[in-house]
Amino acid sequence: MEHVIGYDLARGLHIIAVIAWIAGLLMLPRFYAYVTASQPGGELEAAMLKAARNLRAIILVPSFILAWAFGIFLFATYIAGDWSRPLPEVLTTVPHWFWGKLILVLGLSGYQGFLSAEGRRLIKGERRHTERYWRLMSEVPFLIAIGAVLLATLEP
Repeated sequence: MEHVIGYDLARGLHIIAVIAWIAGLLMLPRFYAYVTASQPGGELEAAMLKAARNLRAIILVPSFILAWAFGIFLFATYIAGDWSRPLPEVLTTVPHWFWGKLILVLGLSGYQGFLSAEGRRLIKGERRHTERYWRLMSEVPFLIAIGAVLLATLEP
């Protein structure tokens, strides 16, 4: 069966989407740190809340959707020859590294949900975390991405 999009193009687009997604996940907690450090109701707070909203709408949500869509396509293409067998049997042939990567990516997806919820709290004026907390949290996606990328490239 021939696909509208080739595997290599899909893989490249997946990588581009993941780069944009991780970049957004690295930036958003920094914006939250600036909000937390700013004067409530001040100009900096308003500017950072707007920047965070734009980052979520323009970069994070589209890149998240594209990364998942191309990832699912790549996974389905990878095991396409095995669709004649029952799904549980097909899934037993999926390499172990993939399941580790999937868990890390699900973690990043949950992290994005956490950041979105915290953004809504910041908009309401709730500052539950310190500036230092947000600066430390900005490192989380990079550490998780290291694991996911190494699993996908090394296929241990």
